[in-house]
Amino acid sequence: MKIIVLHGPGEVGKRTEALRIRKQFPTDMTVLVDLKQDSLEKLEWALTSVPMFGSGPRLVVSDNTPDKLDLSVLPLGADDLTFLLLSGPLKSASSLLQSAQKQKAKIFVFEGEKELSVFPFLDCLLDRKKEAFSQLEKLTSEYEWVYILTMVYYGLRRNILPLPASSYARGKIEVQKRKFKLEDFENLYKFTLDTEFSIKMGKIPPDIGLARLVQKFNGGEYSGYNG
Repeated sequence: MKIIVLHGPGEVGKRTEALRIRKQFPTDMTVLVDLKQDSLEKLEWALTSVPMFGSGPRLVVSDNTPDKLDLSVLPLGADDLTFLLLSGPLKSASSLLQSAQKQKAKIFVFEGEKELSVFPFLDCLLDRKKEAFSQLEKLTSEYEWVYILTMVYYGLRRNILPLPASSYARGKIEVQKRKFKLEDFENLYKFTLDTEFSIKMGKIPPDIGLARLVQKFNGGEYSGYNG
């Protein structure tokens, strides 16, 4: 088994590297587990389950992995498995980092000081501000459309899941939630999925797909493309 740990405050770097790794594996051989909402039992199931009809190398991704997780309690050992863990900044004494070192994992730290943050874009998007278009333009000059859509999914989930412990983040999300109904979030999530599919299939260019998505968040329909 190959174990890879991506941690640190640099969300853009972590997510970009995670996407690069995920592209190396077929979708039907990849399992995503978000430990912010999923149980440890689901992660254990993902590590031990083999697809009925698939064969070859497998990938299990553990997102929002807590620093207290001890990898020695997990069923590790399958030779054809890559186990990718994403976490926030880890202290040297954390159970996750120490147990990963014992398992001879590859560990990468991502700093965030020089990153162009995606969060101003997400805030404008979920606040239904027109400034989301200018923020999007900045992001597309540095990052691929796949990463931007991944963070849109993150922003939507953040507003659907239970509120975080941080009073600052909780207050911001409560304000954003008042601008949408629950079915709005569900419809926007489906629209984002449709946008991703349309771009992948070549039905629309990435820049048009992203602009149309921003317009949808603002409550309108994008009419700048007739392809």
